Amino acid sequence: MVAVRSSRITLCEATTLNTKRILLVGKDKNSSGDLMKLQAVLSDGWEISTTDNGNDALTAMDKTPFDIIVTEMQIPGISGVELLKETSERHPSTVRYMVSEQGDKTAIIQSAGYVHQLVPSPVNPQDFRKLLENSLGLRRLLSDQTLCDRVAAIRSLPSPPDLYTKLVTELKSDTASIAEIADLIGNNIGIAAKLLQMVNSAYFGIPNRVDNISHAINLLGLDTVQSLVLSAGVFSQFEDPKLPGFSIDSIYDRSTIVGAKSRLLAHAFGLNRRITEDALLAGMLHDIGKLLMLTSFQSELREALSLAGTKSIPLYQAEYEIMGVSDAAIGAYLLSLWGLPDSILEAVALHYMPREIPNPLLNATTAVHVAYATDLDENNNVKKDEDSAADIDYLQKIGIADQLPNFRYFCTGAVV
Repeated sequence: MVAVRSSRITLCEATTLNTKRILLVGKDKNSSGDLMKLQAVLSDGWEISTTDNGNDALTAMDKTPFDIIVTEMQIPGISGVELLKETSERHPSTVRYMVSEQGDKTAIIQSAGYVHQLVPSPVNPQDFRKLLENSLGLRRLLSDQTLCDRVAAIRSLPSPPDLYTKLVTELKSDTASIAEIADLIGNNIGIAAKLLQMVNSAYFGIPNRVDNISHAINLLGLDTVQSLVLSAGVFSQFEDPKLPGFSIDSIYDRSTIVGAKSRLLAHAFGLNRRITEDALLAGMLHDIGKLLMLTSFQSELREALSLAGTKSIPLYQAEYEIMGVSDAAIGAYLLSLWGLPDSILEAVALHYMPREIPNPLLNATTAVHVAYATDLDENNNVKKDEDSAADIDYLQKIGIADQLPNFRYFCTGAVV
C-alpha cells in the first residue's frame, strides 16, 4: 500500500551526501541474519553503526546525522514502525528502510508513509546494497539546486487527493471492509466513474463488464484500486491548458496505458506483486510533471516545444536546455513531497533516461521505462531499435536489450 505524509519535507533542505553513513537496527546484529549479511557487503566505503534497540537508535541519530537507517519490524524498545515515524519527523532527510517477512501485510499497512522502501526478508545483500546506493543517488538528483529553485517558483503545489488520503486512513483501520471502502470511493462520482472506466478498458483484461466498485476491488485487489484512485484524483485537480496539442484527458489516457503496460511488463519480468503494483502506479503518474509544466511553466514549455521541433530532439531534452530540469524530475519531486516510496520516485524521475541510476536493477523503473518507450515507438511507428526511445545502454547493463522487439510486440498485442 502506498501512503502519503501530511507534512511537506523538502529535499532541497537536505545536506549534500558526501559520505555514506548507515544505522542498522535489529535483533540479529550479532548473528548471521539479514542485517549481518548487509553489514558484510557494506564494509567498503560505508560508515556503519548498529544497535538492537529502537530507543537507542533515536538517541544515536539525535547525536549524529545518518544518511540511511535500516530497521527490522520487531525490535526491543519502540517498534520499527515507531522508529521510522519518529525518524521521519526528527530527521526527514534520512532515507528509511524496513526489513520484514515476505507478504507481511501488517508491516505494509503500518509503515505506509514512514518508510521509503520495504524490503522482504531474506534479503540478497548485494542487491540490497545497490538499492541503498540508488536511494542516495535519487536524493542527489532530487536535491539539485536548479530543480529546487524551479519547484520553489510554483505558487501553489497540488496536494494529494482528499479521497486518496481518506482511503489510506480507512485501509489502516482493523475493521475496514470492502463494502465500506467501495462506499467511500462511490461517494465521489467523478473518480468512481473514472475508476470503472479504467477497470472496463482493455488494459486490465477483465472479460465481463464491471458495474460496481465492490466488484472492481474483488477483481483487482485493494492495492491496484488504490493506485487507480490516486491517478484519477491527481488528474481531476488540473484544468485543461490553453496550449495546442495538450489536454488533460489525452495525458490521462496515455498515462493509463503506460501504467497498464508497466504492470504487464513487470509481471512478464517475473517481478513480485509489490514491484508490479509500484510499476502500475509509477506508470500512471509518470507524466505528472507535464501537468505542472502546463500549469506553472507554460511559457517555458512553449519554448521547449519550439526548440524540440527546430533541433529534432525529444521534448524532455529541450526542457532541460531551457529550464535546466525536465518534467520527469519536477514530477518526482512533487511525489516525494507526498511521501511516495523511492521505487515510484525513481521510476518517475528516470523514465526517460534510466541510465542515470548508479546500479541498474530489473525493477519498476525498468518496467515503466520500457512501457513508456514502446508506447512512444508505437505512436511514432518506430520498428528499429536504433530509432527507439528506449535507453539501450541501460537495457544492455541489465541484460535485456536484445528483447526490446519482443517487449514492443508484447505491449502492442497485450494493450489494444
